[in-house]
Amino acid sequence: MTIMVWITVKVKDGNCDQVLKLLDSPEGNDFTASQRGCEQLNRSIDHENPNHILLTELWSSKEDWDVYFEMQQEVRDNNGFNKQLLPLLEEDGIKITFSEVNKSKRSNVPDHIQRILDEDEKEKHFLVVHSWISDEAKREILTPPEERDPPQKRKTEREWAQENASREDASVVQHWITTEDFFYCHWIARNEQDIYKTLEKWGVEGTKINSMASEAYEYVTAFRSSETVFKKF
Repeated sequence: MTIMVWITVKVKDGNCDQVLKLLDSPEGNDFTASQRGCEQLNRSIDHENPNHILLTELWSSKEDWDVYFEMQQEVRDNNGFNKQLLPLLEEDGIKITFSEVNKSKRSNVPDHIQRILDEDEKEKHFLVVHSWISDEAKREILTPPEERDPPQKRKTEREWAQENASREDASVVQHWITTEDFFYCHWIARNEQDIYKTLEKWGVEGTKINSMASEAYEYVTAFRSSETVFKKF
């Protein structure tokens, strides 16, 4: 279960800047954020009491945090971090509380993004290589919208993504345009036939581009930040 760790650091008067400097050092929050299972770490100062520093940490599991916490004590004793920090704090100046996080109910991830990150047995990931049929076709597709006849409005990335996500059979979620005679797209579809059908429906397959779709044996992304164990070939 994902957990949120709430840490309140109570600092003696006049020592806040020194404590913040220590926390922002490589041995402080950077060290914590680099540990296995730490997904997010934020530091803030209490508006009502500037001597109270708040650390909020998102961890993949309580077990990961326990391993880190036991290990960091020895590491920070040895490198002198604790020796510098503790005299600057009030007695019993560190309070730690925990709360569970139900990630499935987090609303900050748009549906069209969550669809990419979710693992679904029915939908597969494909890397598709598209090659231009001619220089004329390449110019037609890559001409900026405002320079076309008639001129068109240029889309934002969000508008592009949401439009593609609305397609039922196959949808493009990423693309990489190169300076060569080909480009790459990341598709989500049930099978490669649905990709070709979608391209034909758009009127581009065989007229503007030729495509070759390859199913991804494994899709790994830093954006998911999951504890999924990699497959072995």
